[in-house]
Amino acid sequence: MMKRPFNRISAKVVANRAARGFSLIELLISVFILAIVSGAVFQQINLMQKKSSSEAMKVDMNQQAREFVDQTVHDLHMEGYPSASMYSNPPLPPMMAAGLVSVSPTQILLEGDVNNDGRVYSVNIFYKANDPFDPTCPCIRRSAQPKINAGSLNQGVNPQYTETQHVFPPGTDPGESGEDLFAYYDQNGNPVNVGTGVDISMPAVTDTSSGTTTPSGKDLIATIKTVKINLSLLSQPDPESKGLIRTSISATARLNQ
Repeated sequence: MMKRPFNRISAKVVANRAARGFSLIELLISVFILAIVSGAVFQQINLMQKKSSSEAMKVDMNQQAREFVDQTVHDLHMEGYPSASMYSNPPLPPMMAAGLVSVSPTQILLEGDVNNDGRVYSVNIFYKANDPFDPTCPCIRRSAQPKINAGSLNQGVNPQYTETQHVFPPGTDPGESGEDLFAYYDQNGNPVNVGTGVDISMPAVTDTSSGTTTPSGKDLIATIKTVKINLSLLSQPDPESKGLIRTSISATARLNQ
């Protein structure tokens, strides 16, 4: 029985079609699908990179805030040490620490053996709203220098300082963090109102009309037993959310003197 040529022709047609490869439409469809898949993959990679950059920025801010708070708490714990009461015969003024010298909502000037090396240092911690030569301000700066034989308010300023950058302006006015950088409390936990700032040289003032007396700066500062530190940092735009990252941290320091 003879085989029909139809089968031979069909096999040849199939073989020819297989040899031709993909058509242009099939190739375009494949490229289109590949582009979609690749786009989705690269989009996820881009999101992961932004998230990683955002997390690194947050970690850096938290570390910077923690370092400032820890250093300030340490300084406050050492303020007033050593004091004249520790000596039977008080030594020369450079060997004694006056403790808190000047305080305000945004600045603390103190004396103490902050480096644990037997020397008294004058430490100035203050908020800097702006600096034309420093784009990272608002910032907080801390300087320390050995105390010299002069008044506690006349120790000068060390040009070398450490800096905490991108500080959210402290205060309670609109556009500010909502809290003062430094808040002060007495031994019972009641707020000590230092106004815009007081120092140990300010005399007592008596209001003749009411008969009330405002304590001297030295007496008012002596009532301060606890200092609360409220720090808020505001970063550059977040790569992930495009908004600004705010990091806030607070700590309290109980004064030893």
